[in-house]
Amino acid sequence: MDDPTDSFVQRSRFSRRRFARAAAALGASASIGAPVVHALAQATPEASPQASPVAPPLPTFTSNASITSWGFGAEETNPMAFSRIDAFKQAYPSIKLELVPQFDDQKLLTGFASKQLPDILWMDRFKIGSWAARGVLQPIDDLVKQAGIDLNKYYPAALEEATYQGKLYGLPGFIDVRALYVNLDAFKEIGQDPAQLDTGNWDQLTELSPKLLKQSGGTIQRWGLDHKLQAGYLYLWGDANGGSFISDDAKKVTFNDPKNVDALSWGVNNYDAQGGYTAYSSVSSTWQGDEQFARGQVAMTLYENWMLGIIARVAPNLNFEVVPIKKRGDDGMVSFSGGPAWCIPNGAGNVDAAWTFIQFMDNLSTWRIGAQGVKDYQKKANGPYIPSLTANREADQMQINEFYESIGAQFDAAVKLWPQILDQSHNRAISKSPVAAQLDDLLQNDGVKPALSKDKSPKDALDGANSEAQDAIDSQ
Repeated sequence: MDDPTDSFVQRSRFSRRRFARAAAALGASASIGAPVVHALAQATPEASPQASPVAPPLPTFTSNASITSWGFGAEETNPMAFSRIDAFKQAYPSIKLELVPQFDDQKLLTGFASKQLPDILWMDRFKIGSWAARGVLQPIDDLVKQAGIDLNKYYPAALEEATYQGKLYGLPGFIDVRALYVNLDAFKEIGQDPAQLDTGNWDQLTELSPKLLKQSGGTIQRWGLDHKLQAGYLYLWGDANGGSFISDDAKKVTFNDPKNVDALSWGVNNYDAQGGYTAYSSVSSTWQGDEQFARGQVAMTLYENWMLGIIARVAPNLNFEVVPIKKRGDDGMVSFSGGPAWCIPNGAGNVDAAWTFIQFMDNLSTWRIGAQGVKDYQKKANGPYIPSLTANREADQMQINEFYESIGAQFDAAVKLWPQILDQSHNRAISKSPVAAQLDDLLQNDGVKPALSKDKSPKDALDGANSEAQDAIDSQ
């Protein structure tokens, strides 16, 4: 079971385990036939209401080369990865590719010190600023320009997070996005019209939360609203309230921005209205496998897009809706996003072959191969196909146009909603700092959690976190 007090970095790290879990959430293991890359690359897209853009030509590479990638796994239980890697090996038989599915910070530090780095890094974009500042990564702006890659096809949040001091250090891969999952039957129980739900009205959310709470004999059977502040979502609520977390030059933290203090105070009061953070911690400790919403154990919860797959597996007939969080008192959508990117370390042995691989993995025809692989996998497992979010608008729309088949109005609406939210989403602004991970830990452990547990007031907690975070920046 995931610890409900884990930080966002722990909960949303892109790893082999996470991708395998996402695949497993949609169905049992199955084998995938090897696609023929060039046939698919040149194939005419299936008939659809909206035609997808034409894929650019694949890069040419005929020399013999060996390249190593750290951080990307391609097991058969992860058909999006497996099918694209299989296609790469067919398309470029002269390139010997070694995948090392996992690496940690210490391994990267050691590799950098000993000049034994791989050719490619599949890296959390949140960490790019930190490693670029240390000289571990090389900028790819010239490579992007020479390849004619249109950066406008990526969601702004993904590009911003892969950029450090004006230079691009990674080509964005996948992306996640957050919205509110609402159990419509729970709303019906309390006589609340879901159409009247306004996620920009925090007073309404706090009024509804205890009404949606269900308990029997002192035991909570269903939590009302899980706002996820304990899991790193102050970024979302602070943003929705007009707050900021760091200056544009990343030199001054602003964790204790009054707007952030107000957002955290609201979160404390919201949980208090439902019995308090201790009660939340107790009930959430019984949840397993991120299935609490699908199993009716929480009426409203913020979650990433991949929750759709869990609902489809656990409770495909659940009466639910996914709605965006709005700016407080406004209609603008608010979310924050993260995800990985393909990076090339300084000292890579074969930049040309590495860049060929990265271009191939980002090509629209390759995303099409991946989508077909996932759909075939789900068909064999009698599971539904749900499009992945790729950080690439064209690839996301292609999956919807060519591969997605309706599995229910609530799923259809959510699939169409994600790209709309992503266009207005932000990354966590502290990613601009070389000490971003340390800042994130301080915000959560010294700011948010002490306030939720009532050890400190929200203002005192964020003041303390702000002071320590500023020291971390000044001492780097």
